[in-house]
Parts: sequence; structure tokens; C-alpha cells
Amino acid sequence: MLNHFRTSEFLDRFKVEALGDARFSAVCHPAWPGRAFGGQLAAQSLMAAAATVQDSAKEPASLHTYFTAPVQSGVPIVYAVESLKEGKTLATRLVRIYQNDVLRATANILFSSAADGPSHEYQSPVVTAPQSLPSEERLIHPTVAPIDADFEAMGYPMDSMIDLRIERNKDQAEGVEAYAQKVWMRVTTELPVDALISASVLAYLSDITLGTTLLEAHGGRAKTTDLQLGAIELVLWFFKPASPSKWTLFSQDALFAGRGRGAANGEFRNQEGDLCAVAFQNALMRYKSL
Repeated sequence: MLNHFRTSEFLDRFKVEALGDARFSAVCHPAWPGRAFGGQLAAQSLMAAAATVQDSAKEPASLHTYFTAPVQSGVPIVYAVESLKEGKTLATRLVRIYQNDVLRATANILFSSAADGPSHEYQSPVVTAPQSLPSEERLIHPTVAPIDADFEAMGYPMDSMIDLRIERNKDQAEGVEAYAQKVWMRVTTELPVDALISASVLAYLSDITLGTTLLEAHGGRAKTTDLQLGAIELVLWFFKPASPSKWTLFSQDALFAGRGRGAANGEFRNQEGDLCAVAFQNALMRYKSL
């Protein structure tokens, strides 16, 4: 049965309030204590941009977010949307993201109408079924906030409403370097079947594990507490709507780490193996002493 209260509570994470003149306002919960969650900020940018698109048949096609300055959690954020193109099949928006009147990030967002054409996609990877994997009990790692921390006072959602099942690489368990991880994700409340909601949820989910994939080859989060890790860019290409209330596979690869940066990408696939979206993150990855 659809729990409308839980559904509304989850979707409120992406809700933006219209201020007039293509400007919108919202707040973000933390990723790190006091620091806004980049995936939520990207999702809210998408929602703000979509509110200015004239043709409701156009669906999100891509989202390029550039983080230029830290954004505080729990503090109002203003999304100023500029229309760059409003064509028959494509619409492009530039979103400037301000906090305390300072530009903190930008997002370039493309919307497109679906059309007939040739089709193909890479085969889905072979993975363990989510039901056979343990659920991650905490989305906030103890190195980020202690287990006994007052998460409500820190601004975190009391219920993540997200179930994660991570397939651990056997080589990684034996201490051999691993450069990939496969994560099953599921929102634990029913969501409407909607392309915009699907894209916003995938943007939100992408930032939970994509950056930390870079740490897997270096001992994981617990052994890399001396690193400063944070997204510089978060990019998503959307191909078909997903059903985030059902199990969705996020298969990720850590492509590169070096010179103070790291790059990781990931594919979102539904339970049938269809490719729904691709995500890419360019991250700051350097020792804190620098």
C-alpha cells in the first residue's frame, strides 16, 4: 500500500519553492557535518530548471553540476535559472546556485523529447542478487560522524529511506586492490512513475557511493581519513526512467586517482538490466595537509 506520508517526506528532499523571476529556494541536508549533500543540491537544480521548461513532454537528458565553493547544510540556497534554448525537441537551462549571495555552484541541464531511432546498449554485468547481500545499516560512516552522534540535531534525515546492498569484491576482502564496486539501491517508499522524479532520485543516489568508490583501491574510508574528498563535478546522462522504489543496480568504477584528483563513473540499470543513466564524478582527492 502506498504510504503517502513517507513518499511526500522523501520527495520533499527535492522540493524547491518558487521566488519569482525564475528563482527558487531550498535547503539541503548534510553529507559531512555542516556541508550540504551534493547529490541533493544537483537534484534540486534539476527540479528548479524543470519548472521553467514550457513543454512538459521534455524529459531530463543530462545534468552537469560544477561545485565551485562549499555549500552549508540547513541554510537557504537560491537557484537562479536562465533559459539558454527552448526548441521543439531540446531545452537547455543554466542554473546558478547561490548561498548568502555568493555563487557556490552552477548546473547545465538539457531536456529532450523522446523520438524513434536505432537502439542498442551494453550488456548488463553479472552480479549477485540484492536479496543475497546484507543491507548497509548506516549511510553515514563512523569516520564522518560517530555512531552516538545526535544526527537529528546535525540535520541528517532520521530515516534515510534508502536500502543499500554492496557486492564486496573477493580480492578486496583478501587485501588486494579493488577498483570497482556494485551497489544495489532501493528507495523504501513508493514513488510516482515520472521521468523528472526518476532523474532527480538518481542524481541524489549517485553521490552516496560514487566518490567513495575511489577510496576502495586505497583501503576504504576507514583507512583514508587523512584525505580530503569532495566532488568538483557531478555529471549524469539520463537514457530512460528508472523505478527507484525497485532494486536499481549502480555499477561503479574508479577510473583514476592522482595529482590531487580522482575520477569515477557508474551505470544505473533497472532489474531487467536496462541502462537508465550514467554518472561521472570528478573529485578532489588530496591529503588534508596540502
